[in-house]
Amino acid sequence: MAIQWRLATESIPGRRPYQEDAVFAQVLSGSRTLVAVADGMGGHAAGDVASALAMETLVTEVGAGSNLEEAFAAANGRVHSASSEPGKHGMGTTMVAVLVEGEEFTVANVGDSRCYLLAADGIKQLSEDHSFVAEAIKRGQPEEAALASRFRDALTRSVGIDDEIEIDTFGPFPVENDTALLLCSDGLYKVLGDARIRELFGQSGGPTCAAQSMVATAYEDGSDDNISVAIAEFGEPKRDRAGGTAPTKRVGARVVAVATSLVLVLTLIYFLAVR
Repeated sequence: MAIQWRLATESIPGRRPYQEDAVFAQVLSGSRTLVAVADGMGGHAAGDVASALAMETLVTEVGAGSNLEEAFAAANGRVHSASSEPGKHGMGTTMVAVLVEGEEFTVANVGDSRCYLLAADGIKQLSEDHSFVAEAIKRGQPEEAALASRFRDALTRSVGIDDEIEIDTFGPFPVENDTALLLCSDGLYKVLGDARIRELFGQSGGPTCAAQSMVATAYEDGSDDNISVAIAEFGEPKRDRAGGTAPTKRVGARVVAVATSLVLVLTLIYFLAVR
């Protein structure tokens, strides 16, 4: 099956003073492709170090032939070991990754960074959140009540906190033409929601535009966290470009506003000069 590949990433610190997210999307040797997002734990020491170290280990291990579960375990051990160093005690990170091998792909995750499958019929979350909110909803608590709890940002699993880690893996799934895999940190989906993410993807002209559009929109809609997206596109996913992209509309509106202001200023200068 001949599938055309398109990869893209976009990551910004947003309103945070530090960037604690790490992203990766690259074709490795042996026809293996790895896409991943890690989000250093907010409020913990050296979250940026934890996410970078976990990502570096993941890439190295997968590049050497390990599967995702083995690579995650190695990343956990390395981050946990480094957390004993001065200034790094208690550091940890989420991590979600997709490994594509031939005509199949596998998903693995720890924490609440997500993996979605985007197709013509909508959007589907393939990963499973390891968070207080997700666990509360599983127990039957209403989502509104869980989100109102003071523990709403707490994780139930993360990479590096303990010497052993429980890793969720999903798949293998068949790679289907005209679909896309989207990985993101919670700085994206907690603001946009699944339907909005799918809408922005459909309005984009490609994975790079889609990643930029989603990140920019999440920021403008008030995300107060780091925002990261990684996309792997197969073939030509269905898009509705009739309305253009959201960033293009925003940029156009800003240009018009700036031009109008400039005209008014120049007119005022002209009348003052004549007088």
